[in-house]
Formats: sequence, structure tokens, C-alpha cells
Amino acid sequence: MDRRPSMVLAAYGAWNHVILLSLFDPMKRRLTGLLAPGREIGPVRVLGLSMDGFVVTDPGRVAGWLPQVVFVVAGGVLTYGVLRGARGLKPRLRTVLALNGAALLAAGLAVLIGPALDPQARSAFLTYNEWTGSARMGAVPAAAAQAALCVVWLTVFAWYLMWRYRHLPPVRRYLGIRDETGREPAHLLETPGERRQLMWAGLIPAVLLAVAGGPVLRHSAQRYLEQDLSVTFDPALWDPYRPPLLVQEWSGVLYPALRLRPLSHETAGGWLATLTVCVVFLLALAPALRSVARHLTAGPEGRVTALRLVMNGWYATLLAAVVAAFVDGRLLQWSAPRVEAELAELRPGLALGDAVRFGTAWGWTVGLACLVAVVLMRRHAGSRAARPGTEVDEEQPIDA
Repeated sequence: MDRRPSMVLAAYGAWNHVILLSLFDPMKRRLTGLLAPGREIGPVRVLGLSMDGFVVTDPGRVAGWLPQVVFVVAGGVLTYGVLRGARGLKPRLRTVLALNGAALLAAGLAVLIGPALDPQARSAFLTYNEWTGSARMGAVPAAAAQAALCVVWLTVFAWYLMWRYRHLPPVRRYLGIRDETGREPAHLLETPGERRQLMWAGLIPAVLLAVAGGPVLRHSAQRYLEQDLSVTFDPALWDPYRPPLLVQEWSGVLYPALRLRPLSHETAGGWLATLTVCVVFLLALAPALRSVARHLTAGPEGRVTALRLVMNGWYATLLAAVVAAFVDGRLLQWSAPRVEAELAELRPGLALGDAVRFGTAWGWTVGLACLVAVVLMRRHAGSRAARPGTEVDEEQPIDA
């Protein structure tokens, strides 16, 4: 997409976030004042997602508005990058999904970077216990992610209207829309084998993270001494599983349900539930990376667009983690309920928050692995073409 339409849509999305985060709470209070005494407007939800859980309610404190500023700035920049990388003005499903990934990444950055920029923060980021504790005290779990998923569709709708009425003279003049020539850019990975290699390379860090797992047992399917009698006295069997202190501090950026290995205090049913969530994550990530490889195009002079490839891998990880979070919010509710979520309505939000923080903290590793795979494949193809006596077919068919 051209620069001017991308800037207009990105600015429109940032403006929607500013309106929602800064003016929603005062408007809600004013409307509550018009109601009868004792009545008030409750939480506002759209398709089950909270719209007012991330609004600015205490502008006098830095922690009350700093995460929202990070969210708006990061969301605008990431949205502009996604739209600039779009192929033409017509909305496409992969670009819409990338916009959702960008919105979730902005929400994750607000959650992780916000406490680090707060001068009154105790640590650089919230631990898992602080995260779940705030949810129990009334905070909306994954409030930033829920607000992002609500507002991003306004940008998509504006994009559709821009494309639908692109032939109107005022739209063409003020937005600088040019006629699309219909020329498709060259694909960087032309053969299915190269695309599979990129997919497997991107899955490597995801599998390693799943093997390491979130070594924090957060569900109630635990094994105690009365369930596993032993002649040798083991004090650890009397208490719930407690990870080391360093693991507890870093557990805020890990996803407890993404584990391929069982823990010592975990029952078989609890581990099978977490294993199912992990498999869903990997199965969702694989086709997403295959789509990234299929639509990867070369930049000027055939160069690899490194930043775009890394960001696409990052978005794919976030979206796959969110898909796993929806399964987590339902599956673990039946087979291995979370310890922290006494209320049923908190479980889906806690799972979504786990997924967004995990994808934000580690999704770049998937994108970086994809970039390394593309660079190595191009070097291998260049060295093979440079060998004497090697015939290279310059007109290879493109598998669109």
C-alpha cells in the first residue's frame, strides 16, 4: 500500500485508541450521573471482550496512563508497518490477521514495557503472582489485548471503505490513490520445499520453548502425598509445587499451559490438558508460518526484507498463542481448573493474557529463525549457482 493511505489508516486507528482510552471513562461517568440514584453503567463488552478495562482512570499516577501511551504509540507504528507491506489497496485476509497480530503485540508491549518505564515500579515487569493477584482484586485480565481486539476492526472497516470508494475523485485526490497495475511481485521462496524449510525453522524455537515450558504449575490437578504414598518421607509431596525463585520472577513472560513435559506434582490428566494446549499452539503456528513463506516477496534488487519477515513471524506466534488460549480457557476449566481463577469469567482472560505476554516476549525468536533460514537458503542457492558446470534454470515457475 502507498504511504499516504497507510499513514491515514494508522493515524485513524491510533485516534480510535486515544478516544477509547481517554474519553470513555469520563463519558461513562457522565451518563451514570443521568441515571436514577443507585443505578450505574456496568462493564461494557463487545462479543465478550472488555472495552473499558484498559481505559485511563487515574491520570494523576504515571502507572495510570503510561501503559496506554505505549499501547497507542506502538499500535500506530506497527499498524503503519503492516499496511505499508500490504500488496495493493484491496483488503486481504492475511493482512487483516497481521493487523490483529500488530494490535496484540502493541498490547503485550504495553503490559511488559509499561512497568519498566514507571519510576515507581518495584520490578521491570509484573510476575505471574502479581498478574493474577491484580485480576482477583478486580482488574480485567488481558485488558489491553481485549481493547486491542475490539478497536482494530474499526481500522479494518475504514480500510474497506477506502478500497470500496477508491474511484471517487475526492478520495483519490486527498489520499493519493494510484491505479494498481496488477503486477505481482516476485516470490522469494519459489518451491514448496523452501517454504517447508522456513516453516520447520520457525517451529524450532517454538518447540524449544515448549520443551522448556512454563515450569510453573498453575492448575489444580496436583498430586499430593495421600494420592501417592511412599515409604520414604518427602516433604515436597505435602505442599503444592513451588518453582525456584528465579523461575517465579520470570514466570510473567512464560505461558504455563505450553509444556511438552510433565512436572513432578502434576497428575496425568493435568499434563494431558496442558499437552493438548501446546499441540494446538504448534498446529496453529505451522500453517501460519507456511503462509508467511508462501507470500514472502523480495525487496529492491531481490534483497530479503528482514524486518518484515521477523515481524510476520512475531505476529504468527502471537496469533497461534491466542488460538491456544481459547482452547486453554475452555479445556483447563473442565479437566484442570486454574488455581488462581476462582471465578469462571476470569479463566479465559487469564489464558489470553498468558498468550499475549508469551507471544510478545518470545515471538521475535520465531521471526529471527525464519530470517536465518531464508538467508542460509539464499546463500546455498548462490553458492550452488556459482559452481562451475552447474546449470541454473532462471525461469523457474512461481507457485502462487
